[in-house]
Amino acid sequence: MFVIPFLLSMAEPVKDSKLRVELEDKDGLKHSLRGLVCNGRDNLRVREGKVEYTVNFSSLRSIEVLGQDGTQLKVKLSFKDGPSRDYLIPANTYCKGNSQTGEAGFYLRDVKTIFIKTEEK
Repeated sequence: MFVIPFLLSMAEPVKDSKLRVELEDKDGLKHSLRGLVCNGRDNLRVREGKVEYTVNFSSLRSIEVLGQDGTQLKVKLSFKDGPSRDYLIPANTYCKGNSQTGEAGFYLRDVKTIFIKTEEK
């Protein structure tokens, strides 16, 4: 049952966005992307304790992956209008963005940091 929604979320196209994303993967390679979609959504679902939050990418300055514990990733979210906080997300969170090369796809567990900027037009 889980496989069908997961595969459908991977097919979701990255919409043209005002988001500029600078990503550094665990190998130290830097990637410049435009737009960001994770698990088929233009936001990130995180958990703190027993409460789940939906965080819009446009409200974030950065995402830092701190480590993995089994099926969970510990991430530090830095908000544009406030402090940084640590949250949990599923380790299999799959994200996509557009690059000059083509559409880039990656698991958050394979990332060190993501810096997000919103273009003003």
